[in-house]
Amino acid sequence: RHHQLDAAVRRLTVTGEAGNRARAPRVRRHARPIRRSGFTLIEIIAVVAIIGMILGLGIPMLGGSRFDPLENEADVIADRLRYARQRAVMTGVPHRLLIDLEEGGYLVEWFVSEDRAFGRAEAGGLAGLLGGDSVGLDGLEDGPLSFVPPEKETLDYHPIPHRDMGSFRWLDDDLYFVGVDGPAGWVESGDFAIVFFVDGTTEPLRLEIANGEDERLTLEVEALLDRVRVTEGGARS
Repeated sequence: RHHQLDAAVRRLTVTGEAGNRARAPRVRRHARPIRRSGFTLIEIIAVVAIIGMILGLGIPMLGGSRFDPLENEADVIADRLRYARQRAVMTGVPHRLLIDLEEGGYLVEWFVSEDRAFGRAEAGGLAGLLGGDSVGLDGLEDGPLSFVPPEKETLDYHPIPHRDMGSFRWLDDDLYFVGVDGPAGWVESGDFAIVFFVDGTTEPLRLEIANGEDERLTLEVEALLDRVRVTEGGARS
């Protein structure tokens, strides 16, 4: 009897729980995404890499935008030297960069006659042999024929026919030529000429330029190579 009574009680208990579950409303639970605060390690690395790239590109550009009169003047002198070398080879005439070390000026010259330097026409052909500029065949009857050879033209250095490079360019008030270290030794006063021959060669030397803050640059002219190097520091350091 006891076993039958326990079985009946269990059936009633199960039936009651089932009824309660049937009467209870069903509640649908929606899964909510879990929100995380902060950044992941990969995101932090990516941001740091991007910032590094921006700084790496931006800082050199900002530094390069600053105008430096000393560096600019050294580049201009180097361009003048390269131009003088190239023009000597192309024209077959020696060229030189004449530097006034004391006053701080320089220009490019070439070794030609005065007529060629200033573009004056020279008498040639039969008219030149006859000693006149416009003598024709009929002019032979007007005077004796001269067999004296024309005088040999005098060659000297004259400014090249170039508006900028053929005239003196003067240094700014804050800049000055320190001197030139050449084959004959150190020169720091007077005029100094850097000569380029028709094959483009010259004597090796170093030209030093500085500013009022004692910052110095050296232009090194190589003898055989078509190259002028600009380096920091003095020519004798």
